[in-house]
Amino acid sequence: MVEQRNIKPAALTRLQEIANDPYGCLADLRKRKRIIGSTLADVPEELIHAAGLHPFLILGTNNPIRHSAALLPDNSCSLARSNLELVVGYQSAFFDGFVLSQVCDTTQHLGDIWKRKFPDHYFENFLTPRQVARPSARAWYAEECRRLRGALEQYAGRAITDAALRESFALYNENRALLRRLYAIKREAPALMTNREFFDAVKAGFFMDRGEHNELVQAVVQWAEQTKDHQASANGYFRVICVGIVVEPPALYDMIDEVKGTIVADNLCTASRYIFYDVETKGDPAEALADRHLRKPYFTPINEDVRRIYADLISLCRDNNGEAIFYVHIKYCESQDYDLPDIKAAMRTEGIPFLELETEYQTTHLAQLKTRLQAFCESLFTKGAQGGVR
Repeated sequence: MVEQRNIKPAALTRLQEIANDPYGCLADLRKRKRIIGSTLADVPEELIHAAGLHPFLILGTNNPIRHSAALLPDNSCSLARSNLELVVGYQSAFFDGFVLSQVCDTTQHLGDIWKRKFPDHYFENFLTPRQVARPSARAWYAEECRRLRGALEQYAGRAITDAALRESFALYNENRALLRRLYAIKREAPALMTNREFFDAVKAGFFMDRGEHNELVQAVVQWAEQTKDHQASANGYFRVICVGIVVEPPALYDMIDEVKGTIVADNLCTASRYIFYDVETKGDPAEALADRHLRKPYFTPINEDVRRIYADLISLCRDNNGEAIFYVHIKYCESQDYDLPDIKAAMRTEGIPFLELETEYQTTHLAQLKTRLQAFCESLFTKGAQGGVR
């Protein structure tokens, strides 16, 4: 008979359903609120929420590219092409408007294309400062938040009060705190839940009503707290640091699960870069959002010092006792292409096992990636290899 403590809670199943089919699971959401889609990275979704709108993170599609190929060249970033394909080819009717973050040359062109393709939708560019060490960066981000706040007020037909913003800040801070706690339990008891289950739970929040997401995550945290002592052994698992922008297709998580890797830290835009930084609920809201933005770790097109591109990864690995770094490289991402040689050289120098996993949203044949991952792990742990970089 299966022990009760090994049965996964219904809340976790529901979160996974939403993460993997957000449009099918949330079709009724549009009946309640207008939906504003945003793109990575760092659009302040609390502003959208406080306007009485629903923020929805556009994370592309794994379906075939049929429309965006005529709008963006084939060597454009897979994430950008996939985001455009999702809306043009599959889900344009779902969205009422868009806020696009410009963080690289491709996203700048993408914004121009998007605006022309959807003239009947609300549209705003959000201009994130790329060199965050400049004295002007904080003031720039705060001013962009004020500009976006005014634009959203005009579109929504209502004022976004400071009180409403602080309520949104508190709601989203609660959400991040719950996810941080769940992440800590996962590290403590890796057999409790898979990598795919945890990161699906995080991902679901980018689509759902945040209050409903909090209720589901709270239920999973309560289950995990009650169950973790029975699943605390880390025997047979090795500690992985997962880095990059986003992990797509999500089957990559399944592959890491299959080789008994447990992700203990990351710098993904859809994970730690999001959940580990709260917004101060006192003072000027725009300044609070700017402070949060500047506290985040480097993001490949956004940095204050090029040395942090690899120095932060070394610290992340050492601080979390990582045994290997898996670098998820989105095909044709110019910023990642630029960073990768320096990162690989630093990992060789530090003797940190490092595996690059190049992927794209439309990857359907994952056998080669799976073989490389298995061979890397076999070499690392069976033969005791040190400092491997692939």
